[in-house]
Amino acid sequence: MNKIYYHILFWVFIFLYVFDYIASFYNFKESVLYSSLEVIFFGIEFYINLFVLLPFVLNKKGKIAYIASLVVLLSLSFSIYYSTGLNVILYDDDLLKSFTSFLLNHSLYIFISYIVWVFNKYFTEKQLRLQLENEKLQTEMMLLKSQISPHFLFNALNNIYALTVIKSDNAPKMLATLADILRYFLYEGSKKQTSLTSEIEIINKYIQIQKYRQIEGMDNIIFNVSDDNSVKQVPPLLLITLIENAFKHGDIIESKNGFVTIDLKTIQNKIEFTIANSFQFKSNNQGIGLQNLESQLKNLFGNEYELKVEDSNLIYKVSLSFYGNKDSI
Repeated sequence: MNKIYYHILFWVFIFLYVFDYIASFYNFKESVLYSSLEVIFFGIEFYINLFVLLPFVLNKKGKIAYIASLVVLLSLSFSIYYSTGLNVILYDDDLLKSFTSFLLNHSLYIFISYIVWVFNKYFTEKQLRLQLENEKLQTEMMLLKSQISPHFLFNALNNIYALTVIKSDNAPKMLATLADILRYFLYEGSKKQTSLTSEIEIINKYIQIQKYRQIEGMDNIIFNVSDDNSVKQVPPLLLITLIENAFKHGDIIESKNGFVTIDLKTIQNKIEFTIANSFQFKSNNQGIGLQNLESQLKNLFGNEYELKVEDSNLIYKVSLSFYGNKDSI
C-alpha cells in the first residue's frame, strides 16, 4: 500500500509539472487533456520498462536485446504521437525538433524506472540475505541448545542411577525435579525470550538436584539474587551452562570444603551474573558447555556483552553481563 501511495504521489507531481508548462499555451481544458495524455504515455513506458523489459529482457536476454526493446517501445510511442499530431501539440512543428524533445522527455522516465528497478532489486536481495542469515542464526542456536540438553541429561541420569543403586530416598525426588527441568528445556528452550523468574526457578531446581545427590560440599552452595525488577525477559538456558560447569569441574562433589557461589543481579535492565567454584586440579577438558555459551552470546548480542574468566588460587570464577528485555512476556 505504501508503494502504491508513493507512485500516485509521483504521477500527480509529474502531471502538475507538465500541466504548468502546457497551460502557458492552451486553455484549461486543453491543458488538462494534453497533460493527461503526456503523463499516460510516460506511465505506460515507465511500467513496461519496470515490469517487463528490465526483469524479463535485460535480466534474461542481455543488454543488446534490452536496448532493441527500448528502441521499439519509444518508436511505437512516437509513431502514435506523430499520427495523432501530439508531437506538434506538445513539442514543435519541426519533426526533428519534436522528435528530439520527445526522446529527451520520454527517455527520462525510462531512466527513472531503471533507477527504481535497481533500488527495488537491491533491497529485495538485501532482505533475502538478512532472512537467510537469520535462518542460519536460528539453526545455529538450535544446534547449540541441542548440544547442551543431552549433556545435562546424561549427567543427571547418571546421578539418578547412582542413587537408585544405593536405594536412596532422593532418587524419586531427583527424578521429579529432572522432569521439571527437561520440561523447561522442551517448552522454553526453543523460545527467543523467557521470563527471568523462570530462569531463576530452573537454576534453583538444578541446585536442588545437586543437593539430592548429598554431595560433600552441599552446605556450601550459595545462590544470591538481587533483582531490581528492571529485567523481565532473557534468552533461555544461558546461565545454566555456567552453573553446570561449576559443579562438573569443581571439587564440591568430593570435598567438604568445596563451594559454589552464585550471584545474580539486575541493575537498570542489565544482568550481572557471577559464579565461582573451588577446584583441586584443573581439567584440560572443559567440555563443550563454555564454548557453546560463547557462541550463543555472540549470536544473541554481538559485542554487547561481557564474559570474563578468572582462574587463581584454586578458584575458578566466571562473570557474565548483558542487557535483558525490560518488557513482560
